[in-house]
Amino acid sequence: MMPALPFSLRLAIVLVAPFLAAVPLHAQERPNLVLFLVDDMGWCDTSVVFPPEPGPRHRLLRTPAMERLAREGLVFTQGYASSPVCSPTRTAILTGRNPARTGITNWIPGRGNHGPEDHRLLVSPWRRDGLGPGDRTLPRLLRELGYQTAHVGKAHFAREGTPGADPRLLGFDHVVAGNHLGGPGSHLPPYGAGGRHAVPDLEEHAEAGRFLTDALTEEALDLVRGMEAEGRPWFLELSHYALHAPIEADPARIEAWKGKLGSPALDAYASMIQGVDDSLGRLLDLLDELGAAERTLVVFTSDNGGLTAHSGPPTSNAPLRSGKGSWAEGGIRVPWIVRWTGVVSAGRRTDVPVISEDLFPTLLRAAGASVSAPWFRDLDGVDLGPVLRGAESLERPLPLVWHYPHYWGWPALRRADPAIAPFSALRLGDWKIVWLYEEERALLFDLAADLGETRDLAAERPELRDRLLRALHDRLAPLRVQTPRSRENGLNLGLPRVRGE
Repeated sequence: MMPALPFSLRLAIVLVAPFLAAVPLHAQERPNLVLFLVDDMGWCDTSVVFPPEPGPRHRLLRTPAMERLAREGLVFTQGYASSPVCSPTRTAILTGRNPARTGITNWIPGRGNHGPEDHRLLVSPWRRDGLGPGDRTLPRLLRELGYQTAHVGKAHFAREGTPGADPRLLGFDHVVAGNHLGGPGSHLPPYGAGGRHAVPDLEEHAEAGRFLTDALTEEALDLVRGMEAEGRPWFLELSHYALHAPIEADPARIEAWKGKLGSPALDAYASMIQGVDDSLGRLLDLLDELGAAERTLVVFTSDNGGLTAHSGPPTSNAPLRSGKGSWAEGGIRVPWIVRWTGVVSAGRRTDVPVISEDLFPTLLRAAGASVSAPWFRDLDGVDLGPVLRGAESLERPLPLVWHYPHYWGWPALRRADPAIAPFSALRLGDWKIVWLYEEERALLFDLAADLGETRDLAAERPELRDRLLRALHDRLAPLRVQTPRSRENGLNLGLPRVRGE
């Protein structure tokens, strides 16, 4: 008979068993994880067709690496960002929690309230500092599961001067060129050196004359080689500053685009897209070279919809309405592609709606984390594993929600585009309800029939409007979200609500 184990050892086994149950015995059975995150990339900024029918931009742009990823993986035709601006989406990815829950509802640090001619409403206090060392983050939890973790490029998880501005304090072992910055001083070398928006860590690449996208790619590839040599699974977030303003022509690629798209801004933007696609292609080629492709899960997506208001404008999200900073689909619908060889059937497409915070539980489960682990509590995201494995639907306990009680852009822009305004929104089935805080009224759209959100059905379908308004209220109320305040009396306007209730 085997002697009894000491009580302390038996207790330890009981405590860790639920976590070990779902973790493969051999590290090599767990996939490496790549999050390839593009800044401000719109739904149609690629030759991969996400809409039901290809549009002019799909025919003009050439993104062969994205096409390869789509052929070898799963295209999500209804992929969403958690917010129409960057920091809320980026922090949602790291926490699995919607911005309405974290309180990080605007780009960090945002702007204060301006004069009456600018903001009709006052913005309530929100979590402007962003994430901190006490937050439960994806890289920290992956590291606890034995993963190496690396971040290259834009971070923008926290305010300048706070601990969370250093991604190392959020769980990343290796960090290059990421801090509090939301955008670069320039994509051209020396990347804004000497100014407030100088990108750090890239002096050697600046001396070599590399465009910022290429500099980040070189750093990411070097990290992959080093982590792969360690023999342990790894997680890389390659987060490009492109396609964020300033829109600047990539000298190595602009000649192929001059005069092709109708304006210098559009041509320059296309050269930046090509740089991002080349970066993806080089990463995929390296995984092949290292024999790591079949054991690496790759996610390609963007942090918000395409920029349609600056520098040109540089892009169009048609057939979607509007773009970055807006409540419209153009502000929140983004490219989503996942490749996981042996799990995801190649060349699939799915219409299942997904959102940024889904990446947290999806990647943790892929890494072997148990659903009984404490970090799966209080999540808004859901594990996309069933869809990756072929399911045509997904059980989602909470409907998709967006909460942006802020002003984005400048007054003339908001006058020209009424979709840029403080709002909350919810999607349920094919229906989308939008609450406009300035007007304290709802808009209702049928996305299946009206992808461009050209026809507000709120007056025609009052019963449905009110049912969805109650669902939006009930989704936000437990989160104790902040709402805009009246400029006259300073009081909160309150949550979306049915008139008279």
